[in-house]
Amino acid sequence: MKEPPAAGANVVRVHRRVAHMDREHCVIRLPSYEAVAADPVLYAHASRILHMEANPGNARALLQRHGERDVWLNPPPIPLTTKEMDAIYELPYQRVPHPVYGKAKIPAYEMIRFSISIQRGCFGGCTFCSITEHEGRIIQSRSEDSVIREIEVVRDNVPGFTGVISDLGGPTANMYRLACKSREIESACRLPSCVFPDICSNLNTDHSALIKLYDARENCRASRKF
Repeated sequence: MKEPPAAGANVVRVHRRVAHMDREHCVIRLPSYEAVAADPVLYAHASRILHMEANPGNARALLQRHGERDVWLNPPPIPLTTKEMDAIYELPYQRVPHPVYGKAKIPAYEMIRFSISIQRGCFGGCTFCSITEHEGRIIQSRSEDSVIREIEVVRDNVPGFTGVISDLGGPTANMYRLACKSREIESACRLPSCVFPDICSNLNTDHSALIKLYDARENCRASRKF
């Protein structure tokens, strides 16, 4: 596939030419680094392709020329299951800064040391944010039991714990266990956002699982578990 020499009709033609090919045997060549660095329109074009190829159900590999080399970007990985998320977050993390920092005050650590991550990913598609690029558009959630177990680890092991969990969340606000109502539709979708310009009719927006998790946290507090 030849690289588009300039913005315009060629930009659209490049995308359409590969749209119906087997994605496992297809790669999209982006304009070179030198080209996008010199041309804002080509930069926007390359960025749009990157966002269009963010769904692990249909994304294709990307290729971009950097000087004398080609940089290959694999499609996003398949999202983790709840069991896999639990296993990762329940590894024996120290939950304290690396010893190299000594007694230095680290503002970022102070902010998150009593917080619990309950999810990954974001389907918002905000243009100012890169969460989708490194955590995916499909929400990956932990189980309620796993979250409660981590709260107990914080209670017992994190220095200075005051009895208050500052946050149950993730990179985004309230998306715990929210997902597309259809796996088939989800795997075929190429929209950059599930909530813009309108909330997708296929998006499950039921927050009952999150509310139940909050209630479980409060019940722990009532029983003096933390």
